[in-house]
Amino acid sequence: MKRFINTSGRELVIYADSKLTIKIGALYRDSTCYCIHEQDSTVVVLYKVSSNGIFKVGFTDYVAGIDE
Repeated sequence: MKRFINTSGRELVIYADSKLTIKIGALYRDSTCYCIHEQDSTVVVLYKVSSNGIFKVGFTDYVAGIDE
C-alpha cells in the first residue's frame, strides 16, 4: 500500500460508496492515509479517525490533493 499525505490545504471528504453519495468522514489537512486502490478518478483509502484512533476505509475523489 502507498502511504499518502493530504496536502490539499483543506479537509477531504471520505465517502462510503464509489458514487460518492454517503459521507462517512474526512481526511484533515496534513493527515496521512494509505491508498488501497485507484479507479475511475476515485481512490479507496484506509485512514485513522482522529477522535478515537480506529481505522476506516472509504472513497475520495480528490486524488490531486493527496501526495506521495
